[in-house]
Amino acid sequence: MTEVRAAVPADADAVARVHVRSWRATYRGLVDQQYLDGLDARAVASRYSFGRIGLRVPSTLVADDDSTICGMVTTGLSPLPNFGELMAIYVDPAYLRTGVGRALMTAARERLRGVGVAGALLWVLDGNVAAQRFYERDGWRFDGARRIATFGDSPVEQLRYRLARV
Repeated sequence: MTEVRAAVPADADAVARVHVRSWRATYRGLVDQQYLDGLDARAVASRYSFGRIGLRVPSTLVADDDSTICGMVTTGLSPLPNFGELMAIYVDPAYLRTGVGRALMTAARERLRGVGVAGALLWVLDGNVAAQRFYERDGWRFDGARRIATFGDSPVEQLRYRLARV
């Protein structure tokens, strides 16, 4: 049975491995392959700050399937007034279409409601059709905003999605 719980510092390595596997599977063809091949789970793990507490500190939850971390979601406050942000949601490719993503999204929305924001936003890579469909089924809508992010040597366009009410 998969449980969604707060990430703790001891989860960092396992979460980073999920993060890297998810990126390599999901962003193939969308992000520079050399960048994806160079992702290092230890380096990713070193950037996490699990266990820190504060209103302005991003919060990470993990999906734990019988002591195996199979997904993660990070939420925080947005620069837009009264909006939260879904900063990241990654599911291990072996757990896609098993309900892990839905469980993480439900928990993320609960977490955002808990900090008192009215709505939320997220950024998704243009061309990541599966993610766009997932978000749209959950009520998120593209609001017209775009930005460029660079991973390795390739700039990619990101689209902003909004959720009117968390």
